[in-house]
Amino acid sequence: MAISETITTAIGWSAQSDATRAGKEAAGLALKHLPLRRLPIVAIVFGSSWLDPRALLEGIHTVLGNVPVVGQSTAGEIRPEGPTTHSCVVLLVASEALGCSIGVGERIDQNPREAGQQAAYAAMRALHKTPRIGCLMFMDGLVPGSADVVRGIQEVVGTSSLIVGGMAADDLRFLKTYQYANRQVLSHAVVGLLLGGAGKLGVGIEHGFAPISKPRHVTRAKANVLMELDDQPAALVYEEYFGVDTVNRMREETFSRQHIAYPLGIQCEAANQWLLRNVVSFKPDGSLACSGEIIEGSWLQLMIGSRDLALEAACKAAQQAIQSLDEIACVIVFDSVARRKLLGETHAASEVAQIRQIIGTATPLVGCYTYGEQGPFGVTSIYGRSVVQTGSVLVVALGM
Repeated sequence: MAISETITTAIGWSAQSDATRAGKEAAGLALKHLPLRRLPIVAIVFGSSWLDPRALLEGIHTVLGNVPVVGQSTAGEIRPEGPTTHSCVVLLVASEALGCSIGVGERIDQNPREAGQQAAYAAMRALHKTPRIGCLMFMDGLVPGSADVVRGIQEVVGTSSLIVGGMAADDLRFLKTYQYANRQVLSHAVVGLLLGGAGKLGVGIEHGFAPISKPRHVTRAKANVLMELDDQPAALVYEEYFGVDTVNRMREETFSRQHIAYPLGIQCEAANQWLLRNVVSFKPDGSLACSGEIIEGSWLQLMIGSRDLALEAACKAAQQAIQSLDEIACVIVFDSVARRKLLGETHAASEVAQIRQIIGTATPLVGCYTYGEQGPFGVTSIYGRSVVQTGSVLVVALGM
């Protein structure tokens, strides 16, 4: 539990295999740690995709009643003690100075921009004229139109509003993810939690990958499919570096070490900043299906990651997140599942431990491993254009 001047937060966790029991236990522990007479205004839930999502929410609402609930399925959960799996974590936020509202946009696989607009409009209407602090997003991580969802939200709330979040996952099965909105279990959806009133959100997002190839021009691309680099089949960038035999193995595997440790990087406006894109699959025509939008006409490089660089990036993100806050009520971490695979379980635990050292070991911390992260990147202020990133660690701090 943490208490700032106006914000109280508490965490509960459960590894029960029965989803209903897991929801009851996690919500009950979190509620037990709130001071008497402090009622939660929202519950943020991260649950393993192995737990039945409807039963999980049923268990949570049995304890919390009509407290608003948002969240998503994951590729692993994060609690203060470190990474875990096959579990659920619940963060309760109580405050008389904060307001919150929930908006839902569905069918992002058909019209992602409109879905983002729908979620933002619904949340804005419910919050009325309360000054906005920022918007937390929980979005299907298997739909390629995520960048358009973010654009839709920004068109409603404005580019001066902070938009951050992570993309729901399903424990690397790549079949179906779930988003939670009160008592609803959704897929192909985006759920937005709009926060307003007195308070601040601090944000840090970093990845730590570095370029190893010369810049190449994206001459053909559509949505998340990279077709040509310098008028050549895009897969050649990997063949030139690894050789044909290794690339043939990459074609047959999903999420191999080469996929994780050597993503593609899109050059940002700043000379030393890149948006990462993991290659999801190699197409027979030499094109690459990627984990996020590829902009035709942009410049792209092959990147390399290491454990040391990844841990250094996590520390930077945590420092960025808390630098504007006088008091920290809680921290939420959206961490790429690619980073967890790159780090391995021991170093993934070290990453969480290092973040806790920076934010304070008594500060409540929860989070999840995602299929992508959204946050402001490549700008000097956190209040700027949010983008979809993969392979990064996003640290969000709520406080005063």
